[in-house]
Amino acid sequence: MSGTARCSLLAALACSAFACEVRPTSGGLVEQARLGVFFGGQIQQREEVPRVLDGSQVQGFRIVFREPLVESKRVRWELVLPPKSGAAEVRVEKLGEITVPVGQREVDQVLGFEPGDPLGLWNIRVLVDDELVIDRAWLVFDAAARRQAEDSDKGATAPR
Repeated sequence: MSGTARCSLLAALACSAFACEVRPTSGGLVEQARLGVFFGGQIQQREEVPRVLDGSQVQGFRIVFREPLVESKRVRWELVLPPKSGAAEVRVEKLGEITVPVGQREVDQVLGFEPGDPLGLWNIRVLVDDELVIDRAWLVFDAAARRQAEDSDKGATAPR
């Protein structure tokens, strides 16, 4: 399978996985839960995110509660990553947990990329206490490799 075909397949899988995003229940504790890239005080939900290691891009999730918390809440998350190249099919997992203090109405959790993090389809599950508020996949890609592949595709189709 060519690199372009593999990328298209992964993108299609990622798009189909977005149908699994969990909507907080009406009347529940959580008003909104979003995964994406932080930008200008907002969080932009994206289907694909370039793997950037220099800190110029910040991604993660935001949880907005319906009202300020009257008791602290535990937020747990699990990242399921694709296997690193050449590795067995065992999926790498990253686990995290924070406690949101009383009085807070919103919490942001940054999920930074680390050297060696694999490219491909990532999935995250976020729970507030025991309520699943995010279950979502997104494609992590190498921007430089993608540009190079697009440039070589353009060169191959350009008239001579």
